[in-house]
Amino acid sequence: MGKIFLRLQEHLKRWIKPAASVLIGALSDLTRSRTDLVIENALLRQQLIVPNRQIKRPQLTIQRI
Repeated sequence: MGKIFLRLQEHLKRWIKPAASVLIGALSDLTRSRTDLVIENALLRQQLIVPNRQIKRPQLTIQRI
C-alpha cells in the first residue's frame, strides 16, 4: 500500500508541474503509460464533478453521550 501511495504522489507532482510549452507537454504524454494517463483523466474528471454536485456533503457533527 505504501509503494502505491508513493507512486501516486510522485505522478501527481509531475502532473501538476506546468510544462514549458505545449509541445514539451505533448511529447511527455507520449512517454507516459496508458495507466498513468487513465489515472490522470479520472482525477481531472473528479475535479469537474465536485463543484457541480446537486447534493452537498453532510456536515460532520459530534454527538455527546
